[in-house]
Amino acid sequence: MPLDQPKEGTKKRRVIQILDSPDGKKSTKMKKASYLHLETIQQFSHNVLAYSDTYIWKCAEASVSRLDAYILLTGGELSDDVIDAFVIRLCNKIETTNSYDRKIHVTRPWLAQAFLEGNLEMVAKRMNENVSQQKFLECERILIPIVSSGHWHLVELVREETKFYHYSSINSPIYTADAVKFINKFMSFIESNWGLGKLEHHGLVSVVVPQQGSTLDCVIFMIEFINSIVEKRSITISKGDCAKYRARFCAALLYARDSPFL
Repeated sequence: MPLDQPKEGTKKRRVIQILDSPDGKKSTKMKKASYLHLETIQQFSHNVLAYSDTYIWKCAEASVSRLDAYILLTGGELSDDVIDAFVIRLCNKIETTNSYDRKIHVTRPWLAQAFLEGNLEMVAKRMNENVSQQKFLECERILIPIVSSGHWHLVELVREETKFYHYSSINSPIYTADAVKFINKFMSFIESNWGLGKLEHHGLVSVVVPQQGSTLDCVIFMIEFINSIVEKRSITISKGDCAKYRARFCAALLYARDSPFL
């Protein structure tokens, strides 16, 4: 971690509240659903340790345990399974509804990790599963979650602009360098394996985005970056919003298991 940046993992556990008003204040007229979510979350927190090996959401490729959900609610560091579940559910909605642009593709969270670790066999496997040549040529935007040095950030490829955009809730040259390293390996793989010839140079633009502060909320910020791009709206999350986002994510898993987090 850079010396001038807060280190993730130092934040104390905080109490999660359901907040309905845009300015983060308690609404005097909370919706019935909010009371229901709060009551369920409180009951869930009391019982989680006894049932931590059971699941609140599961599919053939990923699962979210009750312990994962408890950590989500209490401000802890989220597991790769929670991130993977978000991506799977979002991609399913993109592909099966008319709510989103199908020329936007989101990769699974372990694609970039394979490139950064330099495992060539795993890189080929992950690319085959995540970004086929047809997908690369058809999509206008490809969103790629990256985890490096314990921090989750996002790279967005915009093919028409021949640019990559980098979104990080901690502004540090370390994470920018990791993004550049991934991009170079990613483009080199495509040039070497897909027979497309020499690709045009793609520059990297660091996007000015809200910062997380000294919390464990990098995943929450990254997920909101993805949602903002997919929904084609401005990024408005702030570090004061994260408890609300965490509660919403968990409530969506508990009450609408076939729906995306948001």
